[in-house]
Amino acid sequence: MKGNSRNTKNKGFPRRVEGRISESRFQELKAILDRDPSLSMSELIRRILQGQPIRIQVQERGLSNIMERLISVESELKKIGVNLNQVVKAFHGNSSSIQKFLLAKKLLDFRKSLEIELKKMEDILGKLQVKWLSE
Repeated sequence: MKGNSRNTKNKGFPRRVEGRISESRFQELKAILDRDPSLSMSELIRRILQGQPIRIQVQERGLSNIMERLISVESELKKIGVNLNQVVKAFHGNSSSIQKFLLAKKLLDFRKSLEIELKKMEDILGKLQVKWLSE
């Protein structure tokens, strides 16, 4: 128990307070905590006692998956962009026609990669639009 009180002292809360509430009130508090797992019961009660607003952070699973996919596509697009810039720089810095031809072929490969990523982006945005417009 002493180890526990040290942790609360470090957080700026040196005194422990206990109390009893009705089952219905407890269920109300528990429902708030179920909607926002980032809050603890102690933090929730402190906010209520101090008259602070209680903001519930809601993370929608469908949007979370969409955001992960968007971030993945963004990462791929950045990689393609970096490679594309390197090839263009090499293209302009090279005077050999054969080398320029080979670099131009690489540029076509990047175009194909970009088309694939853009298609993924269109699919993701289409799903997001459907979700957004349905609300």
